[in-house]
Amino acid sequence: MDPNFTLAQATVFVTGASGFIGGHLVDALLQQQCKVHCLVRRTSDLRWLDRTKVQLHYGSLTDSAPLNDCLEKTDYVFHLAGLTRAKTRAEYFRVNAHACNILYDKCAAHGKNLKRIVHISSLASAGPSLQGQPVDENTPCKPLTYYGKSKLAGEKIARQYASSLPIVILRPPVVYGPREVNFLTFIKGISKGWNLEMGCRQRTLSLIYIADLVQAMLKSAVYSSSENKTYFITDGACYLWDEVVETATELLNIRVRSIRIPNSLLGLFGLFMDFLSIFLENAPLLDSQRVIDIRQSAWTASSQRFFEDFKFQPRYDLKKGLSETVNWNKKHGLL
Repeated sequence: MDPNFTLAQATVFVTGASGFIGGHLVDALLQQQCKVHCLVRRTSDLRWLDRTKVQLHYGSLTDSAPLNDCLEKTDYVFHLAGLTRAKTRAEYFRVNAHACNILYDKCAAHGKNLKRIVHISSLASAGPSLQGQPVDENTPCKPLTYYGKSKLAGEKIARQYASSLPIVILRPPVVYGPREVNFLTFIKGISKGWNLEMGCRQRTLSLIYIADLVQAMLKSAVYSSSENKTYFITDGACYLWDEVVETATELLNIRVRSIRIPNSLLGLFGLFMDFLSIFLENAPLLDSQRVIDIRQSAWTASSQRFFEDFKFQPRYDLKKGLSETVNWNKKHGLL
């Protein structure tokens, strides 16, 4: 932890605390002796939350969970809750947009001590970039999917409250690290000697390691920025997907065979999964919405504004972050 900034002993409210990013954030807050309140569902996987050290509030924002008393004593809010997979457009917007109205209404009415609200959005809210031209905060937003459009709608709601609430919006790209499930699936495939190449032959993306994202979130909470309210936050680099594969194979000391799935076949598979999801309880990992994202050649963003406004420098590049991820998964018997 950077000794120059701290939330020591603050009262903090976290939505999405049981998720990948939320769990790591809660760990960092507890290290600073914060009093942490977490909004979770009864069905949430709480394995990474220390229930002896956090105050759990069961419910959801869309259920109008009774949070008024909690918010009256809260110094900082981190809003991470959201859906990355859903069966319908309505589900995405109910959780990723409408829930923001509920939360920020409560914050405006009862959050008299609030110093900062950190709203976590996504690069998907801005849409893909052109090759060699990362998007930045001045780029017009053109989200492609229900997920991206719902996250942008959530941002717009947050900005409507920004005149009365101290809100800052962060847009991370792909986030990876220990406990993350989707990236683990990729690493497991590499460890078995297979590289599944989907969509465009050359794909470029931005990444951020979880520890860097958590530090960026904490710093954006403590430090007053300029008049800017929205930021992209990445590790500062853009990577070819082939670089990610090569780094993983090097760390795992393995040679892989590549299987390419063309865009046309991806589209058919996505439609098939849409149909199959009718009979499934949960939304599938890969559907026609996800295929739209995969088909894009570049998902890159510039974090220069965040680095300058918050004097922030990431500590993890791809090799260091992926090494930490691989070692953690090996240690826990997942690889």
